[in-house]
Amino acid sequence: MRLRACLIVVAAGCLALPGCGQVSMAPVKGLVTCNGKPVYSAAVVFSPVPKDEADKESGKPATGFSDAQGRFVLSTYKAYDGALVGTHRVTVSLEDNNPARCKRVTHVSLDVKPGENDLTIELNR
Repeated sequence: MRLRACLIVVAAGCLALPGCGQVSMAPVKGLVTCNGKPVYSAAVVFSPVPKDEADKESGKPATGFSDAQGRFVLSTYKAYDGALVGTHRVTVSLEDNNPARCKRVTHVSLDVKPGENDLTIELNR
């Protein structure tokens, strides 16, 4: 009887653990510009920055593409669910045939905060 009770407690604890380590997500949308003008078809990647040197897996990157108005919405685990809360190394890439007259690849550091995030990323020439 004791063994059965012990197994039930262990099983219940294992079922409860997945909710304890749940990641914190926040919706992220934004605008990609070059000289103040919207940039079409830019690939946007938000890669979480490790919290410390021992952090081997900082989290899944969020991705999105800008539309004709330069607007993007990020997706990580499912469509338009946003990005992990925290600091991110952001990479914006343009294909060689993109008419925007700015750098083809830009890196910036941005924070995703809990709640709605509406960010502007200005690309350099």
